[in-house]
Amino acid sequence: MELKHLRSFVTVAQEQSFTRAALRLHIAQPPLSQRIRQLEEELGAQLFLRSTRKVELSAAGQAYYAAVAPLLGQLDQAAEACRRAARGESGILRVGYSGRASQRLLPRLMMEFRRRFPDVVLDLVGPHPTGTLRARLLERQLDLALCFLPIADKEIRTHGMAVTEFSLVLPATHRLAARKRVDLSELAHEPFVGYPSNQGFHLRRAMDDECLRAGFDPNVVRESETSQVLLCLVAAGTGVSIVPSELQQQEPIAGIVFKSLGPKACRLHHGLAWLDGNHNPALRNLLSLEFLQGAGDRPAGG
Repeated sequence: MELKHLRSFVTVAQEQSFTRAALRLHIAQPPLSQRIRQLEEELGAQLFLRSTRKVELSAAGQAYYAAVAPLLGQLDQAAEACRRAARGESGILRVGYSGRASQRLLPRLMMEFRRRFPDVVLDLVGPHPTGTLRARLLERQLDLALCFLPIADKEIRTHGMAVTEFSLVLPATHRLAARKRVDLSELAHEPFVGYPSNQGFHLRRAMDDECLRAGFDPNVVRESETSQVLLCLVAAGTGVSIVPSELQQQEPIAGIVFKSLGPKACRLHHGLAWLDGNHNPALRNLLSLEFLQGAGDRPAGG
């Protein structure tokens, strides 16, 4: 017994005609009749009562149809579910994100993807430092990461979306607070507050690199994963810091002042990262979204 025998049986039962059933199945009538005979022989029961006017189910055929028709319906549903998953129209997409890098991109990306592919489950994971997201991509725990770039790994592909610029932030009571421009080297002996140094924070690396360019290692006395806490520490006089310039508009806090680091200050790119060998069709669909195709690196505030 093969699936073609069951489909032939159900079609004849629904059409009550071998001629119409053959047309519907796109086969000739003799092969269709042969399939029904083979099925009846295997079951040891007559499935149809045949007359010159019509074909109708026997008692055995009625019992068999009641059991087989729902099974074929389930098989058809399973086949369609399989095809939709292969097209990336269903399934799960695991998306990790960093707090700062994803603040603007994440909502827009999720909204556009949900509009196009409403049956894909979005499993959002975060916020996490970029280093953590990189590790989870390599461990295949994530399909996509919204994070700072670059990520140094030949297995990971990336697409830049925006650029973060940095500013020096001082307590409003600091001796240099009234100065229009501050040379970072003047703060070589000051205490700093910053993002954690051992958790893969690109923002911390940016601060350390900028200080090294000015000729010193920053003396970091306090660390925090959140930008708001860092700004509060600066306002309290705990130390100075280097943070994303956009914080000046996004998280206004009294008692601090922002100073430009100049046109040669470091920048961080951020965007999308994914494993080159990831074959999730839903990921392919996300990467093909129209608004990503025209996107390029631009300041995070714009």
